[in-house]
Amino acid sequence: MNCIRISIISILLSLLLNDSINAQTIIRPQPIAGKKLTNDFIIQHLVYPDEALEQKQGGKITVKFTVDKNGDAYGHHVDEHFNEECAKEAIHLVKLIQWKPATNNALPCDYNHEFVVEFSPKNYNKNIEKNIIKFIPEQKLPTEKSYKIYDFKELDEAPKPYFNNQNVTIGAYLRTELIYPDHAKEFEISGTVKIDFIIETDGKASNITIENSVGGGCDNEAIRLIQNLTWIPGVKNDSIVRTHTTQDITFQFGERNYHDGNQY
Repeated sequence: MNCIRISIISILLSLLLNDSINAQTIIRPQPIAGKKLTNDFIIQHLVYPDEALEQKQGGKITVKFTVDKNGDAYGHHVDEHFNEECAKEAIHLVKLIQWKPATNNALPCDYNHEFVVEFSPKNYNKNIEKNIIKFIPEQKLPTEKSYKIYDFKELDEAPKPYFNNQNVTIGAYLRTELIYPDHAKEFEISGTVKIDFIIETDGKASNITIENSVGGGCDNEAIRLIQNLTWIPGVKNDSIVRTHTTQDITFQFGERNYHDGNQY
């Protein structure tokens, strides 16, 4: 009798253990750029609705949606909000995020997910003053509403870096603004960081990922340079569109660092 009881208890414990293990094998969707860069992206791209900003309305808005097993998100909606225009802006921002799908036992699966966008009039105004939020000249063409992402070869007009000085090129920008990381200098690290990103219709980069890593702080410096760039966005069929692109940024130990004039 005791043996039967022990067996039953063992089976129950085994079932509970299996349930616990199964519950832990589900990994939720993740932004392809990671949490920090995605939060940076939200700050840089957020456009505060005028009325809400004037009335100093703020708070958190939770956008709910589904990420399918291919990483495609759909069904974006908000159940509760403090301002309808802010809710629309939150949905717009979350629709720009690209996702790694959820996995169940290491296999991609559909997942009902959510993302919180915070609106703070105080922080928004500070970010504008610090030039964290940058604006390009107003574009005459309408913006495509589909959220489709195009490659350069598909465009009628390719994106162009935007500088106040029209004589500046992206090469000159990288030479003058690049700061060779201390760790890379110390260990004489050289190489080319390849950045993969989307040029959004507001002229700013999103969904930044590293396609080729160098290390020694070079990856972070390359990301900073791309984050600080603004672009005249690409055009397709007389509409402003999102564009997928890459950028190589080379760190060459032993050559002149144009930021501070030193030789390394």
